[in-house]
Amino acid sequence: APVLAADWKWDAALGGDVRWFDWREEDNGEQLLRETGPLFAGEGLLRVENGAFYSSFGLNLGGGLARYDGRLQSGVPYEADAWEAISDAEWQLGLQEGSGNIHVGLMNRFWHRLIEGRGNVSSAEESYNWVLATVGGGLRLHQGREWSTGLSLDVGVPVSSRQKVYSAEYGDFSLEPGDGLFWRLALPMRSGNLMLRPYYQQQDMDESESVMRQARSNGQYYLLHQPASVRREFGLGVLWFFGASEAKAPEPDPEKTLRW
Repeated sequence: APVLAADWKWDAALGGDVRWFDWREEDNGEQLLRETGPLFAGEGLLRVENGAFYSSFGLNLGGGLARYDGRLQSGVPYEADAWEAISDAEWQLGLQEGSGNIHVGLMNRFWHRLIEGRGNVSSAEESYNWVLATVGGGLRLHQGREWSTGLSLDVGVPVSSRQKVYSAEYGDFSLEPGDGLFWRLALPMRSGNLMLRPYYQQQDMDESESVMRQARSNGQYYLLHQPASVRREFGLGVLWFFGASEAKAPEPDPEKTLRW
């Protein structure tokens, strides 16, 4: 193990991001609700490499206050504050060569939402957890004297999806959200130890299977489900790297690999 460890180079980074969060649910093509607002997160990244091979682990953790704009089950319009807590953890194993890289990995996405109630309307609370198998890659677009610019694309397919609903009316119960594709497009730009990473990511979710629950208010049974949904996020990540940082190039170097 000491001999193998000597051949590995490491790089670590700390930072955070700000993103515009947009979640929408629909039924038969009709929008039921949306939650939108700015979210903030801290981020950490650890990467090791040996020759052309590399492995990395990243963690993003944060949240914020969004705005719920939808309606009640009775159809009455309703607006309220919605507190969001999010985390994304991702492991990648990849190959880098020349100006590009490819990788496979696993991603865990967690999201907890609390929609505030008022008057005779109770609060609504739910949590979601997705495990996705991912594949992706990146390409260096430009290597300048001060900045390197690249393009990366990641695609994820859910391996498991879980949703927990905390309800005063129906009691706590679980759902299995329908499958849907996750994808992320980023434009990383790096100068020395500093990286800026604008990105757009989207996750689609099909309608879930229904479960039958008894209402506490009238004793009747109802079929409940999670409508088809889409989560969109525009973000800007900022990372500061430690360890084997990328040096500035005096002249563009076509053989230099951009660390994503």
